[in-house]
Amino acid sequence: MCWVAAIPIAIGLVGGLMQGQQQKAQAASQADALRQNALYLNNAADDAKVRGAIDADQYRVQTRNLIGTQRAAQAANGGLVNEGTNAIIQQDTAQLGELDALTIANNAAREAYGYQVEASGATTTASTLKSNARRGATTSLLGGFLSGASSAYGSGLFSSGGGASSLGSTSRLNNNQRYT
Repeated sequence: MCWVAAIPIAIGLVGGLMQGQQQKAQAASQADALRQNALYLNNAADDAKVRGAIDADQYRVQTRNLIGTQRAAQAANGGLVNEGTNAIIQQDTAQLGELDALTIANNAAREAYGYQVEASGATTTASTLKSNARRGATTSLLGGFLSGASSAYGSGLFSSGGGASSLGSTSRLNNNQRYT
């Protein structure tokens, strides 16, 4: 009779094992996808940094061109380009141009940081998924065992009389003076 009770337990264990393996495989797939996304995000962060540096340098070149145009216009009007108001205008243009170039580089760094934070979050989530999958596989196995044991117990396979009714008739419980 005991080996008959082991059948539902074995079925429950196999079911739990299969469910746990399925959960583990699904979590591994999701973790791999998250790690791949993290790689793409890190590449995007590197790209943002490079683009920011290039754009800032291009803006500096445009600023130098603008200063050259100012100097040419000032000289064409007969002014001294390195003195007085003309020199102050060129200096202001250079300072504002550098401020704009730094803003471009700063915005690119912020964009890159955003990508890096997303990549870090994806990597952390991937690790958590893998860890939870390992725990889930164990939990599914335990759950399968408990389900099988419950099924075997519920069908009376553990009792010596061969069924749930072997516990005695319900009329004995109903006629018991303690409970009436």
